[in-house]
Amino acid sequence: MRRTELDLCRIFGCLAVLMIHAGADIYHEVPVQSFSFVLLNFISTAVRGGVPLFFMLSGALFLSRAKLDTRRLLIHHALRMTGLFYLWSLFYALLRVFSGALPFGQDFWLAVVSGHYHMWFLPAMVMCYLFFPPVHAALHGQKLDGRYLLGLFFGLGLLMANLNLTPDPAPVLFRFTQNFSLDYLPYLGYAVWGWWLASKKLPEKTLWLAPLVYLAVTLIAARCNRWYSDYKGAADGWLFSYFSIPSFLQASAAFCFFLALRDREFRHGAWIAKLADATLGVYLIHPLMINVLERFGLAVTPEAPVLSLLGFFTILSIVCFAIALAARRIPGLRKIM
Repeated sequence: MRRTELDLCRIFGCLAVLMIHAGADIYHEVPVQSFSFVLLNFISTAVRGGVPLFFMLSGALFLSRAKLDTRRLLIHHALRMTGLFYLWSLFYALLRVFSGALPFGQDFWLAVVSGHYHMWFLPAMVMCYLFFPPVHAALHGQKLDGRYLLGLFFGLGLLMANLNLTPDPAPVLFRFTQNFSLDYLPYLGYAVWGWWLASKKLPEKTLWLAPLVYLAVTLIAARCNRWYSDYKGAADGWLFSYFSIPSFLQASAAFCFFLALRDREFRHGAWIAKLADATLGVYLIHPLMINVLERFGLAVTPEAPVLSLLGFFTILSIVCFAIALAARRIPGLRKIM
């Protein structure tokens, strides 16, 4: 059954990611002593909990099931995510070649294997998917075929470790192994945390308590970021890490808020579901659309950083969702977005 409250959470997380990337450059261009930096710092800090939400959502959706279909998980989710990573990495690398920013050769293939700057999320999610079966078995007291664990050992342990022992002339192969690094596994903790929260019956007061917690944590974290930026004499996102305590608390508060909306009736549930389904496409295309909008003269400016950021973010969100929704109506594009 479709859970509209989780769809809303997914949309919120997607918008947070758009704001992170829309305001990434201007954050470091505005003087730290200005009032504009205070506002930008608050906005930039407020959206850091968005990325962990996607791992929490996956945990709530997959780990909460009484029985996990491992075959479907691997083929329709892990393998598909891997394919999307390399397909869209190829697309962004070709754009750089056509624009003259990247020569066609080894550097091109290295760019394809490395992926665009925002594409790290896909292999990180793939790594979590690969470990969902043993985690699910542990959480539900079920038996897992030992061959699956051996597959993880041989595939991620021995194989990747030995591919990583490539000589210096093989940077493409070396970078390939880095995409599926065990370093991404801490995000698995967010998935388990999402499962645990989703298993609780949250009281009605969560609807006002969670936003208060989110606001309080953001204010404190923003103040700490401002202090550290003053100390360094330049803008610094000290607590921007997705594993910082503030980001964890923000993600938890937001997730609890949306969970507390469960069993409520939503007048536009069908449209909310469509927007939620479009978030992957929005994620994949938004760096391209940022560049396109900037070429049309729409950009975040130092002269009016806060207002221009909010305006740019609004236009970017509308354009990306519109394109993603339209693309999902086309069978061929639907599969890659």
